[in-house]
Amino acid sequence: MKKIYSIVTLLLVTLFLVACGGDETNGDVKTIVIDAGGDIGNFISTPTMTPSDANPFPYNTLETLAREWEALNKGYKIQINKTTASGDRSILVPQLNNKTAPDIVYQNGTVVNMDLGKGYYVALNEYLDKPNPYVEGNLQWRDIYVKEELEQNMASDGEQYAITLEKIPVGIMYNKNILTAAGVNDIPETYAEFLVALDKIKQSGKEAYTTTYTWYDIALETAMFSDLLPLADVLTVNGKVDTEEFVRAFDKKLWDPTLNALGSNTSLEGNRYYEYLKVTKMKTQYYPNNWQSYDGHTNFVNGNIAMVEVTGAEIRKLSINKNINFEWGIMPFPDLTTETTQYASRNSVRGVAGLATPWFITNSAMEKGTVEGAVDFLMFLTAPQNNNRLIGDLKGGIPLNPDESTEIADYLQPLLDIYNEDKEKAINEDSRVYWAAVNSWGMLGYAYNTVFIKSLQDIDNGTKTIEQVALSLAQTIRSTVQALKIEYDYDESKWD
Repeated sequence: MKKIYSIVTLLLVTLFLVACGGDETNGDVKTIVIDAGGDIGNFISTPTMTPSDANPFPYNTLETLAREWEALNKGYKIQINKTTASGDRSILVPQLNNKTAPDIVYQNGTVVNMDLGKGYYVALNEYLDKPNPYVEGNLQWRDIYVKEELEQNMASDGEQYAITLEKIPVGIMYNKNILTAAGVNDIPETYAEFLVALDKIKQSGKEAYTTTYTWYDIALETAMFSDLLPLADVLTVNGKVDTEEFVRAFDKKLWDPTLNALGSNTSLEGNRYYEYLKVTKMKTQYYPNNWQSYDGHTNFVNGNIAMVEVTGAEIRKLSINKNINFEWGIMPFPDLTTETTQYASRNSVRGVAGLATPWFITNSAMEKGTVEGAVDFLMFLTAPQNNNRLIGDLKGGIPLNPDESTEIADYLQPLLDIYNEDKEKAINEDSRVYWAAVNSWGMLGYAYNTVFIKSLQDIDNGTKTIEQVALSLAQTIRSTVQALKIEYDYDESKWD
């Protein structure tokens, strides 16, 4: 009886260990656990590789690459979780605090500066300076990336804490039939031409334009404030004004949304932020009524609206919709020029909204001793020959280094072409800047981001005027800056 009891006890203990993950080092083999979420789509294998209406994009490339890497690295096993937290902070922060998160986890890149000093992630600069053994020529790992794009992801302490896996395509999908019927025979190249085209479409009786996110507003703000880069991008010089640099710029009145907005004089004359709000609203007057509840994608498929802003994931979804019975195309965001506003400066590189899908190596990997393996696996995934497969097979993003051999989805090619063209201008002519180089509501924290987007919607809904929003945002920005100073205790002696 005692022998039976002992066997039962042993089985129960074994089952408990298995249920809890057991010994993740598995003897001499170390297990690297991955949350395979992404900005455009996740990288978890689909149940089947047979295409169907329910499974239009079969995918198992990350899993395939993991097995290939394991064959080269016998001391490790890659475990890809069957679900992803998709960057949900309510799930991930408790795990990070308790050091129970996956070894590699996806989160939105904006969390980097929020989490500084908490010991959540492995600092990666020293690894980026090392050769990538999976790249021909044994170049430094960082050389896989466009230097300016990589540096834009730098934390305010100068470190890189995430490895991005892809570029995110972004632009405007348009119905060629509606444009032609409205007399729009050429794709608009400037914002002024774009507004004329929207007006023609509206006059033709069709809905003109909508979006699911304020992508174009990011490009417009950068175009209106990019002349500030030499003055503001001075603490962590990376072609982008980060959070502390915005706070410094406000403190030194280099960037001043409160100009003529606070105090007795509220004429808003010369207030560039007010002008920015007016410029963004020039296009939203052509949005459908109650556009926040308007299903832009369904209406685009049904031929009811001419244009809709899209990213790679949305283009992928729309491209296979069998209900589309018209000719469509993709165009980049038209450039802002002085024809629209005196503040128009250098526009962004178009076609791509920068690097996407940041994967962080967490404190769990530090605890388990899997950091070196996790770094090596990310080197493997970002090597062009592997990254082209990882990203190209998912058909929503653009690989880090696409070339002639890269199989990229046809519908993404126009955005890649314009990106390559604009990138050369940014590098060789300094006539363009990189995506979101100056984006205040993306850098001043989640609370301000929420207030900003809600305020723009208040204008569209007619509950507030542009002037009222400019005044309220000025006050919010001032209080936000003061709160950031207290929270992060910046060393202002470095601001001179």
